[in-house]
Amino acid sequence: MNKASLPFLHTFVVAAKHLSFTKAAHELFLTQGAVSQQIRLLEQRLGFSLFVRYHRSLELTPMGARLALHLRHMFADLDGLIEELREERDSTIITLSVMPSFATRWLMPRLGRLQERHPGLQLRIQANDREVNFTRDRIDAAIVHSHLHSGSAYTVPLLVDHVFPVCSPAFAEQNTLQTPADLVHVPLINDDSEWRFFSPYAEWEAWLAKAQVKGVRPSRAMSFNRGDLAVQAALSGQGVALGRTPLVMDDIREGRLLKPFEQVYDNGHVYLFACPNEYRDREPIQQVLNWLQDECRRYMDEVAQ
Repeated sequence: MNKASLPFLHTFVVAAKHLSFTKAAHELFLTQGAVSQQIRLLEQRLGFSLFVRYHRSLELTPMGARLALHLRHMFADLDGLIEELREERDSTIITLSVMPSFATRWLMPRLGRLQERHPGLQLRIQANDREVNFTRDRIDAAIVHSHLHSGSAYTVPLLVDHVFPVCSPAFAEQNTLQTPADLVHVPLINDDSEWRFFSPYAEWEAWLAKAQVKGVRPSRAMSFNRGDLAVQAALSGQGVALGRTPLVMDDIREGRLLKPFEQVYDNGHVYLFACPNEYRDREPIQQVLNWLQDECRRYMDEVAQ
């Protein structure tokens, strides 16, 4: 058997259904002679007979009957898979994987504008803080952090990711924070979600080194495994957290958080839109991507004001 036998197997299934080469030929738009020849060649390749040929009728051999049964199931499964793939291609449902902190702090407040622009688009958000596997997780697209992304997917940069201390106005009023060295006197809040393969305090250590601060021990900080929880702790006045740009700038602009120091740590990372290369031209994917790019431009304009 080889790949060239596949059309012959389909011809056999049709002939087995009708128990007639003439009726099979009519369904397949072939001549009766072509069907008969394909079945004979298939029998030669298989090494056994599929039909008992009488003068005016056909009957399946026991081996032919078993093969026809299995092939019918196989072709039915194949037809079902092809139809499913076509539906996925034409579907307006997009499953978008987003890191939980980015979803709650940046994406959720803006989703209403996506619905207004594309009311027929059905977006399914899947919160996920691990590296995305599009095939395994059945994900159409993702917003990922470049620090955690590796692979050959189609990617588009969305937002830069700078890191700097933030706290609530009430906390700043109650504590004197004139220079970064004053952090030695206040509770720190740590987000270790991005640094699972490094020191859990890697971001604080990097920022303190950038600010040339000595004597502050990040290991005494209260730690969270999600950035939005660390931001919420800062909003609640529990200490000074390191804010990632997209997670805190709305709160800074609206006065719920403030940035006590000017020093910013640029880790070179960005938030990316990612999808499989074969999905990049799908209309729903382009609708989501174009909307995200517009929202990021709007966001950067607001932050710059």
